[in-house]
Amino acid sequence: MLKDPEGNFFWKPSLKQEKFLSIPLSVKEAFYAGAVNAGKSDVLLMYPIVHGWHKHPQFKGIFFRRTMPELRNEIIPRAIDYFRHFGATYNKTEGIFTFPSGALYYMAHCENEKDVHKYDSMQPNYAAFDELTSFTEWIYLYITIERVRVNEALKHELPMIVRSGSNPGNIGHPFVYKRFIKPSPQGYVILKGRGGIKRVFIPATIDDNPYASVQYKAELDALPEAERRAKKYGDWTAYEGQVFDEFRDKQYPNEPANAVHIVSPFEIPAWWPRILAIDWGFAAMCSVGWGAISPDKRIYVYRHQFFYRQKIEEWAPQVRSFVEIEQPNDAIICHSAEQHRGDPHSIIEQVQEALQIPIRLGEKNRVAGKQLLHEYLRWQPAPISGKNALVYDEQFAMQTLRNFGQKEYEKYIMSFVPKAPETNLPKLQFFNIPDVKIICDTIKACVYEKSGTDGKKKEDVQEFDGDDPYDMLRMLLHAADQFFEQSEETAERLGKINEVVEGLRHTQDMTSYYRNMRALETAGYMEDGPISVKRYHGARTH
Repeated sequence: MLKDPEGNFFWKPSLKQEKFLSIPLSVKEAFYAGAVNAGKSDVLLMYPIVHGWHKHPQFKGIFFRRTMPELRNEIIPRAIDYFRHFGATYNKTEGIFTFPSGALYYMAHCENEKDVHKYDSMQPNYAAFDELTSFTEWIYLYITIERVRVNEALKHELPMIVRSGSNPGNIGHPFVYKRFIKPSPQGYVILKGRGGIKRVFIPATIDDNPYASVQYKAELDALPEAERRAKKYGDWTAYEGQVFDEFRDKQYPNEPANAVHIVSPFEIPAWWPRILAIDWGFAAMCSVGWGAISPDKRIYVYRHQFFYRQKIEEWAPQVRSFVEIEQPNDAIICHSAEQHRGDPHSIIEQVQEALQIPIRLGEKNRVAGKQLLHEYLRWQPAPISGKNALVYDEQFAMQTLRNFGQKEYEKYIMSFVPKAPETNLPKLQFFNIPDVKIICDTIKACVYEKSGTDGKKKEDVQEFDGDDPYDMLRMLLHAADQFFEQSEETAERLGKINEVVEGLRHTQDMTSYYRNMRALETAGYMEDGPISVKRYHGARTH
């Protein structure tokens, strides 16, 4: 309860806000969240004042909203009204409140991820994220882990904490739900994460705010069901979450270096197998993706061509120009290409004629394609099976040999050989170029289908305008997966060739290169004779 110089109360926390204010300072992250109008902004703004940190000359606080207009219209006027009671002055140009003690309280925005670097020179004692779900996970973790760090000289006098508030929904909903809500939906449980960092969730609803108007509560009842549940009751399950939350377009704090799916473009060796995938459309986007398969079974999406409201004869020549040079090993198109649309030839027949290569229909199973994308995005090693591991059965082994032959028998035997550590994670990589980035943005936009009338969660991705690159990618991954499933010999052949080519790259010894290639040809590893140096260097990256 705070008083002005005349002794009049001007801000009194609610009971729920008092619980949030009393969280131990050993808990670095605390999240006050749920319904609208629960007093989140006020309690975040007043947190340092209630604790008296504004009286310390070395205190630095920072209050974040996603955009400057939000600060200017909603937060700063309120802060000026509150902080004037403590003699604070506001520098409009710098966005800083300065208290008589010398303590500083910054009003900051982070509209884009690059904006975080404006605060690289800061080491705030207190950081507040108002409407946390409007921020990306990377922005939040960068500030929380990289900037709000312990100052040894002041650790017994000032805190190093992050406090946040938000409603369900918006772009950050999936990561906020996963970090704070899912582990303890009822809240109040102090969780311990990596490095021993503690965090806690304090649920709040509009009923926790004694000043919320009855009329406003009634207005919330007029909202669509999902929005009403989220805004009135703070229901975090009202919005379905992001499907592919393992996707990373940059390295997050405390995650391994390989947890990134974006790579700088490089020259792709001409002998790497190529796959062409087409999600055909006219009114919708026609998405054409190019993938290259490396010897370690990684898929590199290195080119993306897309066309709007263009006929096949208009866009096909642009694709054909690359087909002639690269001669993809496989080409696939979506099942909608089976239709004729009033023409004597189907779409797939027209595309085959235009590109002058065989094209087959891609995989149709959407859920299987979603699961495959999860697998190829995975950057953490697969868990080693425990109690469900297979137990060798000699009788079954002999039956397999008699009934299905030597190959299936050997496959059964090999299933008991310990798997080598995975060194090719993630198995899906995207070139860091604008056209390919469209595919990455589509992955991030994927959410689950809404639950059915039986209440059961759907496993498929919700279809949406602009999801064509996702559908294209599903087909491309199926084709790549089949490529190695059907030909382990191809994998071995590519691995042997890669060893020789890498040897040339490191030694520049042409004599040794041709000798080793000739040896591979003699051993049957070469299909078209030794690969020329020109072919080895002749990759196209865009």
